[in-house]
Amino acid sequence: MTRFMPVGSRRHAALLVAATAVVWLIAGVAVALGGRMWWAVAALPIAALLVPPILLFRLSGERTWPTWVAFGFVFVLLLTAYAGPGDWYLRAAGTRTTATVREVSCPAPTRDARTNRCLYTYKLYDASGAQLPGEFRDTVEYEYGSPVDVVVDPHGLLGPRLAADLDTRVFDVLALAGFAGFAATVAAAAHAGRRTRKPQAGP
Repeated sequence: MTRFMPVGSRRHAALLVAATAVVWLIAGVAVALGGRMWWAVAALPIAALLVPPILLFRLSGERTWPTWVAFGFVFVLLLTAYAGPGDWYLRAAGTRTTATVREVSCPAPTRDARTNRCLYTYKLYDASGAQLPGEFRDTVEYEYGSPVDVVVDPHGLLGPRLAADLDTRVFDVLALAGFAGFAATVAAAAHAGRRTRKPQAGP
């Protein structure tokens, strides 16, 4: 463990922050792609995001506070991984259009038996009558024929998303705050570790 995460190492602190960012991105991409297979793929990086706070115990010279503080910021990153990377991609590559709701379903696993709320799955069609690629999902129940302003992935990798949701930057701000807080915690842990390192004995 000492070699893997030396106490107070600036280099390892920087690598830890960079690795966390990469894992977050991988988790976000897998979640954005959707489907059971991709959710299964996302499970590994999501679980891996819980490791960096634990490593801060060693980096800080066996202090516990950096780990607990980092867990708070990692929780924010877990929430933002659900939307962040997918939103960035659609803002850059997506096409805005007004679609029409034609088909709707409520798969049994997505219905809350207590509240009777559902994550509805819609099939949307453009003005020419062609079906848009991917599935549009929302907890809001739209009537048949309702117009919906969405952003569509021209490559069909991601399902359509509401244009209004992409216009908001809530998840961007939360992700930035989460990374900034985590990086600051890692830096503080490394500084605390350097202060407690015992000086090397002379010859």
